[in-house]
Amino acid sequence: MSDINNAEPKTKECGYLYLTITALLIAIFSAGLTLMIASYMYHGSYEPFELPPEVTTSNVKRMIVSHKKVILFKIEAKNRCYILPSTMSKEIAFSKFSFVNSALTKELLLDVADYEGVEFCGSTPAYILEKSKPQQ
Repeated sequence: MSDINNAEPKTKECGYLYLTITALLIAIFSAGLTLMIASYMYHGSYEPFELPPEVTTSNVKRMIVSHKKVILFKIEAKNRCYILPSTMSKEIAFSKFSFVNSALTKELLLDVADYEGVEFCGSTPAYILEKSKPQQ
């Protein structure tokens, strides 16, 4: 009779152990799934670069700074100056580009595009274009 009474508390303890392990596994699985979904949905601070419909070739100016290997585009309709590495210029027709939301400082613009680029962009904010990462 004493064996039956001792078996019941052990069974009860095993039940709590299995319940605790199951709850921990569910919590870990939920956290992992949440992180995977969040990383899938988060694309950084990039914003798709699309020319507005009012932009025509007449109000887009282009300048090549060959010794810095960059191409500058000044779009007056958006009041922005974009910098594209010349190595990516052949991809412009069939690729999507993004730009970082923060404009370059004059010092960074000077470093990236030299005095010619600073003069070309003037007071217009300058942004660096880069190839968009494919969305999954």
